[in-house]
Amino acid sequence: MAQRRIDLNQLQPQQIVELRKNTEQEINHFTQSLQALQTAQSKLKECISSIESMSTTSAKELLVPLTSSLYLPGEIVNKDEYLVDIGTGYFVGKSAKEAIKVYSGKVEKLNEDAKKLKDILVQKNDTLNSMSLVLREKMIEYEQQQQQQEQQQQQQAV
Repeated sequence: MAQRRIDLNQLQPQQIVELRKNTEQEINHFTQSLQALQTAQSKLKECISSIESMSTTSAKELLVPLTSSLYLPGEIVNKDEYLVDIGTGYFVGKSAKEAIKVYSGKVEKLNEDAKKLKDILVQKNDTLNSMSLVLREKMIEYEQQQQQQEQQQQQQAV
């Protein structure tokens, strides 16, 4: 990701406002992406937890979800065989240990991606703060110029 350095002091207030707006949009996008990663991470951790709890349960019957609100009664045949979603609709048979390993790997990858996104968000927020500071300074400077012009006009009128 190539980044250009822009001297904010050389820009007009309108340009800074536009840049600030774009940066806020980027921050919102990255925040939503981070939330999506965290949601996926929690679902994967839930899969690991389910596999671990399945090995300790003595129950043979369970409810199998067909949708988020429709369940069918089912029976556990083998507690050590799982169909694991490896992506794009492909499922592979794995043992409990292998399934946990697959999901743990996915969780770790999401951790790395989340860390990168958090770093980007910190940079974007720093940039946004810098823009706000420069914009505030420019507005104060603009107001001072307006006051000086008004004073000059009043002096000329007298």
